[in-house]
Amino acid sequence: MSCERGGRDGCIMFRPAQAGLNIERSRGKTVAHPVHKPIKVSAEARELHKKSLVVDLHTDSFMAVRLLRLDYARRNEPPDGMQPWKLHTDVPRLREGGVDAVFYGIVTHPIPLGAYGRALRNIHFARREFEKTGVSFCTSPDQILAARERGAVAGLLGLEGFHMLEGRVERLADLYRLGVRYAGMTHFTSNAFAVSSASKLRKHGRLNARGYEALEACESLGMMVDLAHVHTDIINEVCIRATKPVIVSHGATYAVRPIFRNLTDRDIRSVASTGGVIGLFYKAEWIAPEGQPATLATVVDHADHIKRLVGARHIALGSDWDGLIATPAGMRGAEDLPALTQIYLQRGYSPEEVTGILGGNFMRAFKDATD
Repeated sequence: MSCERGGRDGCIMFRPAQAGLNIERSRGKTVAHPVHKPIKVSAEARELHKKSLVVDLHTDSFMAVRLLRLDYARRNEPPDGMQPWKLHTDVPRLREGGVDAVFYGIVTHPIPLGAYGRALRNIHFARREFEKTGVSFCTSPDQILAARERGAVAGLLGLEGFHMLEGRVERLADLYRLGVRYAGMTHFTSNAFAVSSASKLRKHGRLNARGYEALEACESLGMMVDLAHVHTDIINEVCIRATKPVIVSHGATYAVRPIFRNLTDRDIRSVASTGGVIGLFYKAEWIAPEGQPATLATVVDHADHIKRLVGARHIALGSDWDGLIATPAGMRGAEDLPALTQIYLQRGYSPEEVTGILGGNFMRAFKDATD
């Protein structure tokens, strides 16, 4: 057994080879993550994956790239266990994994004061990275398709939390002009517009006048509303009012893993009622039933539940790669995404359903929201 110490939070990683687990101790908590063993991907699955348009609704990759000055155009070492800031994605591994388009999250800490300026700096950083690395900056479904035709990875921008507006709805129009194409109402804290699912003080939430105004502003602009991280009551209210598809860029189901971050059956039905989609994420601790290891099959367990409730046409990809997560067994990073296609086929999903989950479902919602 080997041990290494590292990370800003004093994370300690133990690697017991016989147990087949990485044991991570961080902030006084111990979590076991499965060691990644490659999943055999059939020729059928590889071909289906290759011909499908593959769109990931949320990564946080540019957080690490910016803070550590990493070269996103070069292949980086994949993470082992959690170990923050070893990238799950980079341009070579996105290509290897057949990923055609990625939404990069614009993320700032939750203090509203100065958050708009920080958001602008992160947007400009992302756009410079697109230019440096050859990622094609896109803002529409047609541009995604054109980038794929050229053999380029498409990069898009999504805002993670209305706190970055600093209370001013009109800033959504400015962000839209800069290329942001979805906006999350909350992140891990509530703000002037909506209540976060992480709020321990608010058992119930109501969408206030500012929240309604922001919803209407997004729809008029053609900017998708993202309900990841949002309180269940707010999700229901937004979906009742919405006239265009909404999305959950990265999340999972409460029925399979009952935690604050995951969607109740009412949430799922509400999102589906708008024509929207739910991007399933890969955060091991938040997808596996308590006490069980997370695998790629666990991701499909969440998909199965959504399919039973509302149909496979409302499922999408929402990795949360590089968002300080440990991925399920079988996925080191973007290069292993074809293995997920393999699991879907093994589970009995039709090729048409899998193609929809990989990107077609989101593209339908994106087009409907931006028309």
